[in-house]
Amino acid sequence: MKPNVMSAALTAALAGSAGSAMAGEYLSGDFHNHTTCSDGSTNVEVLTEKSLTYLDWFIHVGHSGSGERDCRVSDFLYLNRDGAYNRGLWANTVGAGPNGGDSFEIKGDYAESTLRDGNTVERMWRWQSLQEFNLPSIVTARDLPGNEDKEAFLGLEWVVPGHEHSSNSISTGAYAEEPNSDAVAQFEYCFARNSDDTSQGGGQGWTCELSEAGNEKIKELFAGRPEEGVADYNSTLVDGINIDDVGEHVKSTAAVLWMQENYPGESFSVGAHVERQGAFIEADDEGYNVEHFRDWHSVAPEVAFGFESEPGHQAVSDRGSYNAGRPTSGLYTYGGVGCYAGAEATKPGLNFDGEPITQADYDKYYNSYFPAEPLEMYSGDIEKLTLCRPGVRTMWDAMLSEGRRFWYFASSDWHSRGSFGPLDFETDNDFWPGEYQEIFTYVEDYGDDPAVDIIDSLRSGNSYSVQGQLVSGHGFAFYACTRKRKCASMGETLKVKEGEQVFVELRAIDPKSPNNSPYKFNNPSLLQVGIEEPLNKPSLRHVDFITGIVGEKFTPADEGYFNPLAPATTKIAKNFTYTGDEVRISSTYVFRATQDSYVRARGTNIPAGTPNVRDMDGNPLPDFLNNNIACDDPACPAHIEGVLNKDVEAWANLSFTTNPIFIEIEEERKWTWNRPKD
Repeated sequence: MKPNVMSAALTAALAGSAGSAMAGEYLSGDFHNHTTCSDGSTNVEVLTEKSLTYLDWFIHVGHSGSGERDCRVSDFLYLNRDGAYNRGLWANTVGAGPNGGDSFEIKGDYAESTLRDGNTVERMWRWQSLQEFNLPSIVTARDLPGNEDKEAFLGLEWVVPGHEHSSNSISTGAYAEEPNSDAVAQFEYCFARNSDDTSQGGGQGWTCELSEAGNEKIKELFAGRPEEGVADYNSTLVDGINIDDVGEHVKSTAAVLWMQENYPGESFSVGAHVERQGAFIEADDEGYNVEHFRDWHSVAPEVAFGFESEPGHQAVSDRGSYNAGRPTSGLYTYGGVGCYAGAEATKPGLNFDGEPITQADYDKYYNSYFPAEPLEMYSGDIEKLTLCRPGVRTMWDAMLSEGRRFWYFASSDWHSRGSFGPLDFETDNDFWPGEYQEIFTYVEDYGDDPAVDIIDSLRSGNSYSVQGQLVSGHGFAFYACTRKRKCASMGETLKVKEGEQVFVELRAIDPKSPNNSPYKFNNPSLLQVGIEEPLNKPSLRHVDFITGIVGEKFTPADEGYFNPLAPATTKIAKNFTYTGDEVRISSTYVFRATQDSYVRARGTNIPAGTPNVRDMDGNPLPDFLNNNIACDDPACPAHIEGVLNKDVEAWANLSFTTNPIFIEIEEERKWTWNRPKD
């Protein structure tokens, strides 16, 4: 079918399809960021107000645990930890003052910090700051003039037992007549690995058990897997809580099930910067393996419905703060995306042939690209090491190939602008939420509780993530349709007959107007292939449609449950190239459905085959290769030291990623005819 005919057929199908998402719109948001509640630089109200200048919705999180800084006070230069008499400390705003000991106003078991001047001050448990001090600042910011169509509520960056972090929220109470955050506060008390408080929420009677049926589900999942923790979660509780939780993946899985049991429809848990700390190690608290995402999704699919494989910290020298020294899974990001969704991963400690990793594997998968500095093999525990190679058989695709409705997300992970001030346009650390990365989620209309509507939109999978305003939030559509005007968008399932034609189209608008980049000189990545294009006016130049066959869902009894490599049937089904002159982009693909499958899309401003950035198939290469690219324009900022790095690298190499559309073969009805009796 000719492209224009196909587009007309799809347009007619979309116009006639009942319940089409065309009735609503995609709204931009962010759910991973930090304030002075943890290790950020801005207070809650300032960050919420600033974020809503870029975004339609915003969820403030911040680490679990405890802290000495008052979340209501900004600390741009991180000076409040210098001395015990600084005004931005809980001890001085609600507590008993420096060296004042246990105070009535700071609740729970006593905890303290030693500051740089040697004095000690009392810390506040994060559950208390969540419950009593954070939400009022968010409500104040969201109610400011000009924010009538903006929404904001509270979440938590959960420090996860057995792993690193996860972006969470329980929205219950966020839009109540008297707003409250009791539910997310109790979750933090119960399940934060870095919280040792046993006060039951300062005497509120909080306990952390699962239902009997839920605990049995956990016991069944972890039978014969002692490396993940004690399978009988409820048996580990003492006075209603387990604070002896180092390496306890079982506890983290119980936590997401607790959310689903107690707050269905109002909660989510999305693993954060999931590759950053490498593979999971027994009795450690850092990495994630594929089986951990499968565990969470198996017990709580309505809560643990995705991961953040596109981390924040995009302006750090090692993009995403991913690097070989940690060692990050895959060692680096790939086009700003971690290798669990951006490349192909090995099992921990092994190469793609199933043999222990050696220096030869480093040479094959990294040094063969001739980096500025060749990599030497990680000298620590080899089981922590996961290597990756460019390609589309990603860990994410491995889960999609089981039919799991498991989604891709990006985030800002805002803390500060690093060595620059909050009002500077340069950054060597973070971008403000929405300044660079955006999640666009489809919302039909806000009801009485916008927080529930936003969580529903995240859970639906009808979303896509964009870097650097590469495509507009308006006019974007990714659909699969039949000739009979049945359609499905991202996160949805199109049911078809075997052999029926499926029409897939991506529509996007390339804004052409300047994006948020402060840099107007030509993109150093594109100069390598003779293209002169300012960094602040990027053009979409390459799109891929990636497909995979959907098979049976694995269980822990299957070897495949522990394999991060998607089936060989996962492939780039079709790619599209553009000159950079187009404003309205239309990419179309037609196939006949013979098996259950899915299709997803990605796009970039970088042509396939661009040295140091993309391979000949358009797959992103490891980002440490950007150090091979000179930035010698007179306008190149001094802080990148003459090579493509930090914020300039982020603005140079952009992408968008959609969530998948599933195609499901309908079983044909078998009709039987009984001959009527004479």
